[in-house]
Amino acid sequence: SHKTQSRLREMMEIINKVEPRFGSGMMAFAWYRSEPLPGFSGATAMALVQQGRASEVLEYIDAVDAGVFA
Repeated sequence: SHKTQSRLREMMEIINKVEPRFGSGMMAFAWYRSEPLPGFSGATAMALVQQGRASEVLEYIDAVDAGVFA
């Protein structure tokens, strides 16, 4: 379905963006699936994408990369 394809695209965009930080796609996926993100009430990137909030995850990653959450 269109919704599933959209979520898969969002997931891959996020994983590809954080992969250099983790050194492998598998480690990036493990982070995506299981690491609670600060400021999102313990939600993981995966849970946020499932809620239609992928843009917020991408903004969070950009903020971390810029040193906002360092």
